[in-house]
Amino acid sequence: MSSTHVRWCSIELLHNVVRTLNYLQERDGTPLPSVTYRGKVKLHGTNGAVQVTEDGDVVPQSRSQLLVDGQDYKGFAQWVHQRGDGHSRSDNRAYFASLERGITIFGEWCGPGVEKGMGISKIDRKVFAVFAIQRGYGEDARIVYEPDAIWRCLNGPSRWMPKDMFILPWHGAVVTLRYGDVEGMEQSAEVINNMVNEVDRCDPWVKETFGVEGIGEGIVFYPVGDGIPADPEGLAMLMFKAKGDKHREVGAKRAAQVKPEKAAGVDEFVALVVTEARLQQGVSEACGGAYEMRQMGSFMRWVTADVQKESVAELEASGLTWKQVAKGVQAKARDWYKAASMS
Repeated sequence: MSSTHVRWCSIELLHNVVRTLNYLQERDGTPLPSVTYRGKVKLHGTNGAVQVTEDGDVVPQSRSQLLVDGQDYKGFAQWVHQRGDGHSRSDNRAYFASLERGITIFGEWCGPGVEKGMGISKIDRKVFAVFAIQRGYGEDARIVYEPDAIWRCLNGPSRWMPKDMFILPWHGAVVTLRYGDVEGMEQSAEVINNMVNEVDRCDPWVKETFGVEGIGEGIVFYPVGDGIPADPEGLAMLMFKAKGDKHREVGAKRAAQVKPEKAAGVDEFVALVVTEARLQQGVSEACGGAYEMRQMGSFMRWVTADVQKESVAELEASGLTWKQVAKGVQAKARDWYKAASMS
C-alpha cells in the first residue's frame, strides 16, 4: 500500500495568478497568455480523496493525511470502506477497488455535520462530490478535471458509482482572460463576479441535484483548451477561486480582482486578512471543528501560516512586512478562538 499522501494543489485568487504570470514575464520573458476558463461550483465541505494504489489498495485521505489504521475524518473513511454484497451501489470499497490503479480521486466531502450554514449543509445525507482525478504520482502525475473525462474514468468495470458520489459539472459561461490586457481583464472579472454573486444567493448545483435552496460558497475556475498544462504544478499556476462575500479568507470588495486589496496600516491589514471565514476554516482544518483551549496552539499555527502563505500580494500592496503584522494577526486569532471556546 502506498504510504504517501497525495495533496490537492492550493488554489489561489485571481490577483495572485496575475502576480505569478507577471513575475514569470519579468524573469524569463514568458509572454502573458490568453486563457479560457470554465467554472465549477465550490462546495463548502472538507477536501477528501480516495487513492487506488498501484497495488490495488483503497486508501482514503483527508486534506492533510492518509486515513489509515482506524483514522477517520467526519465519516469519510467509513464511507469509503463501506461494504455491501459486492454488486450494489452500497458497496463503496468494492467499487473503488474496481477502478484503474494509480489514481487519486479528489472531491468535496460535504453535507450535514461536515460544515454548516450553506445550501449543501441542508441536504439529507453526506455526499462525495468529485472535481478532479490525478493519474500517476510525482513527475508523472497528470490531472483530469473535465467532467466527461472524469465520468469515463469513474464509470469503471462495475458500471456503477456509489449512490452518494457525484461528479461536479461545469457551471456558467465560458470566460476568457487576456492577461496582458488590463481593461479586458477588468471586464472579464466583472463577468466572474456576477457569476459568483448568483451562486452566493443560491447554490445552483445543490438546488438542481437535491431540490434544496441555500447559499453557495463560490466558483473554482479551471483553464480549458489546447496547450493547458496537465501536471499539478502547471495547472495550479492558472487555476483560481472566487468566493462569495461571506466566505472570503481575504476581506476583498469583490470575489475576483485583478489587483490585490491595499491596507492603510497594520490594523487595517489584520482586519483584511483575518476574516471570519479564515478563522472558521482554521478550526475545521487544525482542530477538527472543535473549540477546545488545548487545541488553541494548533489553531494559531494554522492561521498564522495560512495568512503568511496566502496574503503575500496584499502585504506587498500595503507596503508592509510580515514582521510588522505578525503580532496583530496572532492576537486577533487568539482572541477570537478564546471567545468562541467560551461561548
